Amino acid sequence: MRGDKKRLPGRSGLPACLAAGAAIAAAVCALNVGRDYGWIRSVCDGLFVASVMLLGAGVIRAVSNRGAFDVAGYGLRTVLEMALPFLRRTDEGHSGEDIHRYRERREARHKSPAGLLLAGGIYFILSLAALVVYEVF
Repeated sequence: MRGDKKRLPGRSGLPACLAAGAAIAAAVCALNVGRDYGWIRSVCDGLFVASVMLLGAGVIRAVSNRGAFDVAGYGLRTVLEMALPFLRRTDEGHSGEDIHRYRERREARHKSPAGLLLAGGIYFILSLAALVVYEVF
């Protein structure tokens, strides 16, 4: 494990994801209340937008962890290093590395999407509950 804190159990970043979702939900709710949508509808919309953003970011992180963007990232970095020599990373030892070493280095830095996906699921369930309250009352 080499002291990698993000691979330890319980280190999914859930509290930070919940806080980010709360900030997004509060911003959307504040915008909608200003448009005379009503409190319940505004809360429902805010929770749903937060859930979609968190779930989307979690899916992108999960896809990225599987290596979907590695070739594009490696190609872009190589082209930029060739066009602009001052961008070469000689101090980190990355200059001239092949795609296989690049992928190995990237795999060591993967972050778990669990916090994003779990927080997005929580906000989605809360938005469904707010929708039921909105429709019933």
